[in-house]
Amino acid sequence: MALGIIAAAALVLAALALSGVSLRPGINPDPTSRPAATSFGLATPSPTVAPTTAALASVTLLGDQNALAPDSWWSRSVAASSVSGVTAASVLGSTTIPESPLTVAELQQTVDATTTLTGYVIVQAGSTDVAEGALPGTVASSVENLWKAVAIRGATPIVALVPPSDDQTESVVALNDLLQTAAATAGYAVLDLNTPVAAPNGTWAAGLSSDGVVANEQGSQILAEAVAVQLPSLVQKK
Repeated sequence: MALGIIAAAALVLAALALSGVSLRPGINPDPTSRPAATSFGLATPSPTVAPTTAALASVTLLGDQNALAPDSWWSRSVAASSVSGVTAASVLGSTTIPESPLTVAELQQTVDATTTLTGYVIVQAGSTDVAEGALPGTVASSVENLWKAVAIRGATPIVALVPPSDDQTESVVALNDLLQTAAATAGYAVLDLNTPVAAPNGTWAAGLSSDGVVANEQGSQILAEAVAVQLPSLVQKK
């Protein structure tokens, strides 16, 4: 009886071996069969995007004694790199205070001697002509020619209003009105360098000019702060 049982068990084992069933736990009997790959639900990494830096707007100055003083609004703002999104390119003509106040005609000669301009050019001119008795309409037309000369050479003019005058108050107010109207017609931005330092009657506000003609240190600082507020949006309108 025992021999029969042993013989039967041997036959069963032999049959299992022939069928390919492994008798060892954990062993895959079919080497060609592979378990399905396990997915762990890992998120696909997103590509890294490098941050972009906006290019600074290049700004050049074409101005008279109101802008050329060592402590002027220009030296305290654009030239000092304190205006967001703007970099100072150059100053057309003399970079120091001229021996005599510059007229529009003298600034025109400076532009005429320049062949190419880029970016933006702040044009502040006309104060000297008004102080010498020229009519606001005549001065405004001459300043418009400066804008045209700048544009022809490849740059975009920014029209800076002239500062107050204690002696030629009405003429300065009239000139600035004409400049604003002409700038709107031509599509040029206006940099208001008058209102921040002017009294309600059009003269210099108290304490901002020592001679009633150009800004003193305090007046220049107020104008520089006005430039820092106004200019960034003006160079985005091109």
